[in-house]
Amino acid sequence: MDRDSFISTLVAQYKEEIEELLVESELVYRSTIDYEMLDGKVEQLLRAAKVDGLEEKVIWDLLQSRIPSYVNYINYKTTGKKAA
Repeated sequence: MDRDSFISTLVAQYKEEIEELLVESELVYRSTIDYEMLDGKVEQLLRAAKVDGLEEKVIWDLLQSRIPSYVNYINYKTTGKKAA
């Protein structure tokens, strides 16, 4: 298996993982997301991706395309801490 095929396979696996994390983090009949729970799971996912040799940016791109509200949450959380 060449490098590009390996990366494509990894990206597909992580895309599925993100779907699972989203479902696990949904509350009240899938109407809201527990962002704190999701954040912890995403941190674990990022660590696993690093071990697998996948760039963090790839995971963030997948998150942005699937759960843009989570990326907004992280951006707000980060800027909120800096402003405080």
